[in-house]
Amino acid sequence: MGIAEDYDLSVGLFQPPILVPPIRYGRRQVSPKPAAISFLIHRFAWNTPHPLASSHPWPMFTQPELLPIARLLAEAGVTDLVFNGYSHAAVLRHNRWSAVESGFESEEQLAKAAKFLVSMGGKQIDLAHPFASANLDKLRVHAMLASAVNRQTHLSIRVHASRDLALSQWLGVNQISQAQTQQLRHVLDSRESFLISGSAGAGKTTLLRALLSEKSSERVITIEDTAELQLLSRDSVSLVAREPNVEGRGEITLNQLLIESLRMRPDRIVIGEVRSAELITLLQASSSGHSAAATIHATSIEQVSARIESIATASLFEPQQITRLAKSTIAWLIHVSSQASRRCLEIRRNV
Repeated sequence: MGIAEDYDLSVGLFQPPILVPPIRYGRRQVSPKPAAISFLIHRFAWNTPHPLASSHPWPMFTQPELLPIARLLAEAGVTDLVFNGYSHAAVLRHNRWSAVESGFESEEQLAKAAKFLVSMGGKQIDLAHPFASANLDKLRVHAMLASAVNRQTHLSIRVHASRDLALSQWLGVNQISQAQTQQLRHVLDSRESFLISGSAGAGKTTLLRALLSEKSSERVITIEDTAELQLLSRDSVSLVAREPNVEGRGEITLNQLLIESLRMRPDRIVIGEVRSAELITLLQASSSGHSAAATIHATSIEQVSARIESIATASLFEPQQITRLAKSTIAWLIHVSSQASRRCLEIRRNV
């Protein structure tokens, strides 16, 4: 079968809006997929690197539509970039927001850039489905087009850390103390289940990745909405949920992947973030002897129980019963908060 028929969109190549006439392949007439044409162009016609690609940290953003975004992402220390309409942009540096020039001249330009980014991640966005999330290399993108839901196009881009700190390096840069480092290693060695809580952007995923990297010999199965953990161990397995297509079919949920992971002989099961029924399944898996870990949104370590009750209620489970289950299966609670450039940790037995 020719590449025009079996090339996989999951590699994240941008699908250009072009019409390709049918061609003959042997005795058959086939219609090449646009992604296959894009692949061939990049592979053979564009062997010479783009003039910006060698120096720019985001070479996939050298398309004219994306240059305003590329310029802002190239600035030192930027971890988040948001657009509220074409005329307002802001960047997050060292946990502080500051307004910047957007670089876009119209709502149409911003919408075109948003569609471009989403399509690079293998997703589709239009007025019928005006919002989508996509994962691009070390970027997480969320786009919402101007529609009946909102008057402006909104684009949010999260930059994942380009160089993650190992646990020992966190100590070296005064992110955590020696005593906390030893306590975290004890949590890992115990093989007991733990939750990492914190607010958005506090560093929950970064800490979780650092912890899991300490146990590179374990068979760790990670389950996420978007692949952020990306462990380097050859024994680790990354499972990513899938949204339904435009017809409402093909959805694969975190909970489904969690159930499948139980049959994959894991040493440790990890959910990138628990928000709904997958928490209940994770607790049940932990109660049957599986070592589990996850992150959860909470503003303090005291709020974790309330958050678990809220998820249980939304998932139509009895809250007190799930809270009791969590206390009997989750041995450790780790809360991470961020103040300027420092991380503040609280590690507590879940009793």
